[in-house]
Amino acid sequence: MLYKTEGIILKSTEFQEADKIVTIFSKNYGKIRAIAKGVRKTKSKFGSSMEIFTCAIFLISKGRNLDIISQTEIVDSFFQTSKELEKYAFAINCTEVINKLTEDREINKELYFLFKELLNYLKDAKDPRLLALSFKWKVLKAIGYQPSLYRCFKCDKKIEDEKEAFFRIADGGITCNECARQDKNDYIRITGYFVRLLRKILTTSLSSISKASIPKIRIQELEYVTDIYLAYYSNNIFKTERFLKNF
Repeated sequence: MLYKTEGIILKSTEFQEADKIVTIFSKNYGKIRAIAKGVRKTKSKFGSSMEIFTCAIFLISKGRNLDIISQTEIVDSFFQTSKELEKYAFAINCTEVINKLTEDREINKELYFLFKELLNYLKDAKDPRLLALSFKWKVLKAIGYQPSLYRCFKCDKKIEDEKEAFFRIADGGITCNECARQDKNDYIRITGYFVRLLRKILTTSLSSISKASIPKIRIQELEYVTDIYLAYYSNNIFKTERFLKNF
């Protein structure tokens, strides 16, 4: 059985003498693992279409263990050259997020287009760290882990513009100061700025975020909470996290 879909290469691994096994995040079929036979030969019909961050139209035949890529047509190549190491590293990190948080064959078109936007805007982003962190929260929202940011999860009181609040990862939301004073176990103290920033991130397009920047101290708070929240809901340690701390 043949099927056709647009997709982006998440991972590309050499296999045997001339083949590659690739992981494709596709628009119509979710995450797919497939083999491209003979791709490493000099006169391969696939050209550069099996490289990571390549967006292409794939013609694929169903296989017993791995599907087989029959034909490709490149739509776009993101970060074909890694001249800007920092932005390339953030792209790799976001790719790991997609790969770890999605199941095989689980269709999520919203997430597909979000990832495609991320790769497009990351190339010229004013603050790539802010864009990558914002992307992670949007991914969490798309798969059903959006935190509660407007009402206290304990007493349902509306959270106004308070100077600080408390975030409890396990409950996926913030609590008012009064409830937090009664039980401060497992809470992260956050600023009112963080609450307003995260609300903005979750309702603002990546194109707009790519043109924005925020003070370093605010980025540090956002990154700290993002890392803890993402680790809790993914149970994975991403390989590039430590590397990104150097930028």
